[in-house]
Amino acid sequence: MFDTERWAVLAPLLQAATAGRDLLDDTIRRLTPAAVARAVADEIKDIKADVRLDLRFDGKITSHLTTGAEVVIALDLADAVRGLYGTDERPWPSLAVRTPEGEVDPANPGAWFRARTGIGPAVDAVLSALRPGSEDLGSLAVAFGSDKWGDLHWYTQHYERHFARLRTEPVRVLEIGIGGYDDPDRGGGSLRMWQRFFRRGLVHGLDTTAKNVTGPRLMAIQGDQSDAEFLDRLGRELGPFDVIVDDGSHLNEHVQISFHALFPHVRSGGLYVVEDLQTAYWPNWGGHPEAGHGTSMGMLKSFVDGLNRAEVGDPRGGGSYLERNISGISFHHNIAFVEKGLNEEEGGPAFLRTLC
Repeated sequence: MFDTERWAVLAPLLQAATAGRDLLDDTIRRLTPAAVARAVADEIKDIKADVRLDLRFDGKITSHLTTGAEVVIALDLADAVRGLYGTDERPWPSLAVRTPEGEVDPANPGAWFRARTGIGPAVDAVLSALRPGSEDLGSLAVAFGSDKWGDLHWYTQHYERHFARLRTEPVRVLEIGIGGYDDPDRGGGSLRMWQRFFRRGLVHGLDTTAKNVTGPRLMAIQGDQSDAEFLDRLGRELGPFDVIVDDGSHLNEHVQISFHALFPHVRSGGLYVVEDLQTAYWPNWGGHPEAGHGTSMGMLKSFVDGLNRAEVGDPRGGGSYLERNISGISFHHNIAFVEKGLNEEEGGPAFLRTLC
């Protein structure tokens, strides 16, 4: 049902990008250099630079970008993979740049130098794309048109804090709600933002409308967040996920169905994020001014008691799945982060309960 083959090359490549060179080379051979080179080229295909990129591996070369260009950037394929998906910040060890000599007018040699002024910026544009920086998430939200920073929402500083430890990991991300309403050609700003932020991440977006959102590490999925059976199947086939973000309908019933269906498919150490919790207080959205039982906020409030269940029972046995597997909750204005982890910390000694 889901296009799991899309990640057949990318998933193992993202895992191996920070490994030793021998393991990375073995992975490239297993996936085939041609397939890996295509994945690299897909990441930088939108760069506007009149250059040719020659990616070398085991004595063979595959060329990408503008193949007819006279400026040629030669780079080992493994170095390009490490630049894109790894954490190596050293100068390129295998870089070689070839430029056209051209004809020189002896009467005006300065013209020859002036004609070459665009070479440096063109080469830099390609190399910079092959080694993405650590842009501020707010800036990325603005650049890609995500509403997570600006206007009604100011979420990115909270995301920065909670996602910092995952930024360079080979994560799997699922966001419910692609945006753009019923227009198949609109939306996807947040997905593109996550793709840039998580440089080794595979990013999935779920929406009720079929969306024409494409990218080297993006997958758009059509489905209903209120269909628990569908969500469970999605989690089993495309998960486990390190990050799930619910930015979908924001209807209280849908938020709760989605959480209960998908939280089991969050990896230990991962995070489930619920946005726009203001609807928990709005009756027209299934909320209530006190945000009690039956609302999305009421559900999250109940998890706080579950975190501390050891104070009234044995933390190593009994309790619900959520009580045993939610290890932390952080609330900010209209957004909450639920941490997946084993909740078996001991409670206070029994004798203390009878004192005072």
